[in-house]
Amino acid sequence: MGIKFSISKGTSNENNITDGMSSIDLSKINHLLIEIFSFLPSKDLLRNSRLVCKEWRDIIDGHSVWKLKCERERKNIPAIAFEKIPDHYYRKIYLHDPYGKNLILNPHGELRFDEWTIDADGGDGFSVEDPPGGADPVPQEVGSKSCFATSYYPCIKHQVIDLFDQGVSKEVLQRKSTKIQIGEWHAARFDCASNYHLHVQLFDEAYKESEDLNHVCDFQYREPQWTGKEWHLFTRTFENVGNIRYVSFQDSGHDLQFWAGRYGSKMTGAFVKIIT
Repeated sequence: MGIKFSISKGTSNENNITDGMSSIDLSKINHLLIEIFSFLPSKDLLRNSRLVCKEWRDIIDGHSVWKLKCERERKNIPAIAFEKIPDHYYRKIYLHDPYGKNLILNPHGELRFDEWTIDADGGDGFSVEDPPGGADPVPQEVGSKSCFATSYYPCIKHQVIDLFDQGVSKEVLQRKSTKIQIGEWHAARFDCASNYHLHVQLFDEAYKESEDLNHVCDFQYREPQWTGKEWHLFTRTFENVGNIRYVSFQDSGHDLQFWAGRYGSKMTGAFVKIIT
C-alpha cells in the first residue's frame, strides 16, 4: 500500500530520476493529502496550506476534504442529490452549518441588542428581562430565560439575514422541497393590554421584494388587560424560495395603556431556518 519511488540505484542521471518519478501513483498521494487536510483547522487550510502550490490549492478548493470534515463533525448535510455539486458546497456547510439551524443572531437578548437594528425606541425604550416581568417564565424549549420587553410607544427592531453570507447555496434554495421557516415567541404582562407585531419579508439577490405575495408575513396579536402572561409561538413557512437571498425580520410591540416603564408586549426566541 506504500508509495514507491522507482529511482535507479547508484546513478544521478536526470532521465532515470524523471522516469522513476513517473511511476508514483498520484491518486494515492492525493488521497493521503485529503485525509491529512481533513484533520487540519479550516483557518490553516484557507490561510496557509492553500497557498503552498497549485496542487494543494486544487485539493482544498475541491469537495472531498470538506465533506470528510462535515461528516466527522456531524454537520447537517441536506439529503439532496445534485447532478453537479455547487461550488464550495461542503466548505460552506462546514464553515457555517446553515441548514436547520437558527440564522437569527442574539434571539433572546442575552447580548442585549447586539446584532439588532433598533428602528424605534419609543416610551422608555426596549429592555431585556430575565426572568420576564409580569409574565410566565420563558418556555424551556426556547433555550433561554431572557426576553425583550417593550414600552408605551412602539419599540421596533429588525435583522436582515443574507442567506448566501450564512453559507446557504443558491442551488439548495432552488429545490422545490426547500422552505424558509420563521417564528417567534411573544407574551403580554398579566396586568396591561399590549400589542405585538411581526413583519417578515423575503427579497431577491438585488434586494427587490419578491413578486410572490406569499413571501410576506404580517402578524399582529392584541392582548386585552388581565388576560395575558402566557407565551405564544407564532410560526410561518415560506415555499418556492428559489430566487430568495435576503430575509428581513422585524418585530415590535407596545402597551395599550401608556404606562411608564416596560408594560408592553415581550418577545424572545426569534428564528429563521432553512428546511430541506
